[in-house]
Amino acid sequence: MTNLAIMKKTLRNSAVLARLARFAQRLARSHDANITLIASLTLLPTLFGLGFCIDYARAEMLQSRIAAVADAAALAATDPVYFTKSNATATAAATTIFKQQVTDYADFSYAPATQLIVKIDDSGSYSQGRIATVSWGGQSANMFSTILGSASLAISGVSQSTASLPPYINFYIALDTSPSMLLPTSSTGITNLTNGAIWKGESTYYPGNTDGCDFACHSNNMHMWNSGVFVIDANGYAIFQSGSTFYRASCPTTSGKTTTPGNVYDASGNLLGNTPSFTGVNTSNKTVSATTYCTSGTLVANPITMSYYPTKSSTLTSVSVTFPDTWWLAQNYSLVNPGQANINLRTDDESSAAAGVIQYAYNYQVQLASTYASTSSPTYNMQFYTFDVNGAVTLTAPFGTMTAVSTLQSQQFPNLGAAAPLMYANSYWTTQAQVTNNADSNFSTMMANMKLNLPLVQGAGTKASPQNVLIIITDGLEDDATDGTTALNATNIAQCTYIKNTNFTRIAILYTQYDPNTINYTGDTNFNTIATNTVPSIAAKLAACATTNPDGSVLMQTVTTGGSLATALNELFAQAVKTAHLTQ
Repeated sequence: MTNLAIMKKTLRNSAVLARLARFAQRLARSHDANITLIASLTLLPTLFGLGFCIDYARAEMLQSRIAAVADAAALAATDPVYFTKSNATATAAATTIFKQQVTDYADFSYAPATQLIVKIDDSGSYSQGRIATVSWGGQSANMFSTILGSASLAISGVSQSTASLPPYINFYIALDTSPSMLLPTSSTGITNLTNGAIWKGESTYYPGNTDGCDFACHSNNMHMWNSGVFVIDANGYAIFQSGSTFYRASCPTTSGKTTTPGNVYDASGNLLGNTPSFTGVNTSNKTVSATTYCTSGTLVANPITMSYYPTKSSTLTSVSVTFPDTWWLAQNYSLVNPGQANINLRTDDESSAAAGVIQYAYNYQVQLASTYASTSSPTYNMQFYTFDVNGAVTLTAPFGTMTAVSTLQSQQFPNLGAAAPLMYANSYWTTQAQVTNNADSNFSTMMANMKLNLPLVQGAGTKASPQNVLIIITDGLEDDATDGTTALNATNIAQCTYIKNTNFTRIAILYTQYDPNTINYTGDTNFNTIATNTVPSIAAKLAACATTNPDGSVLMQTVTTGGSLATALNELFAQAVKTAHLTQ
């Protein structure tokens, strides 16, 4: 290039630079131009931050979705379908599920050989037989890869599930059959029972002396309780039992109840005769008159003789009869009062619930057998006890021995109310020599007896070494506790702890919640104190006796008046055998 050419080019460049300089000077002097320049300089980091936020949020959402896929894969390995299969088969199943489901997420990429690890651990016991762990990693594709300078963000996670083969379990079931469990299960039943008997000695608690006892007391001397308890029908006629039938007669005549003096009726209400009289033997072996029966029942012992003149006859007819107890009234309420249902008691519900849980356990066992291999499917055994003032007593075979539910489910469960002992009188047990003062549930003796019946080894859950569960069904109160005895105490709770720790037995409690109104009487401060102070604390004491589950819940169910004891017992059984859960 010639010197002239070089000179011309230099002049041209100088001119361009001069023009750029003048433009810059004008831009500097312009306010609007300053804002544009600043905005232009900040636009790039703003776009970078926005892009990062969007891609990070997308990565977070994608990580949650892939984590759900990993959860499904981990659970598959512990599902009953694969639980009894080999480690390799379960691993392959979990791997396949993960690979198939992640294809639904196009923004996710990973290297299956290195970023997906499925580990199955089968070294656990029956309480935790298999642990499945799915560890995964990968990348979430970025939408703003050019701005961010990265094509993806890394995401990862770990899912774990555990499951055990349902264990073989022996259930020891202790049923409270003390007199307080002879309480009607509904408020209607309580009302019908109190209206179905006259308790002469309850005038202090029942103003007007027109009502009877809330409890279906089981005794062959009910008329000797507190100056006489008489079962009556809706018309006020006293009921006298004779074998499998009964009579209606006009003794006693009591204020507040209407009677037609002098008549005797059969069980169906048909008039049999009139002018009834009653003779019997008192404690001095002297014959007493009808007036004595109506006013001072404490002198009379069963049986007695009821005499009357049949209709259109002058020949006296005599029948040997007894005073029925209020338990009999509850069982025969529909006969005494046609059109009404019998009064259902807690002991009735206990019998039904026991039969129901046997069937429930058997059905569950059959269901497991259809799910697991026959060599792995567990079976359940049960043994039943009753307890009252004498502690725990086994029922008769087969219920009184540890027996498979497959055998028990075809047997008739006994009527626990009928099996309850006949009490001698109020504040006594079966004889006049056994004074209990109505504290008729002995939890200490029951626990001590149960300790002797429970194994001293920790069951592995196998057929040869089953786990043990003690189920206690109780209202938790030593009946009306007139002499200061109350509910479960610290000593009893210590016994529960001993059983859990030494007998290696879980304790499940079914609390038939006590109704304070049944012992809240106007004239007795002892009763009222128990209703106010003791009853509210029962649930907490029973919970302290029960086993606490790994998740912090308590192995306990509560049934209120009117609730279903059978449903609650089935739920308690299900809670005791539940084993599988997601751990992470």
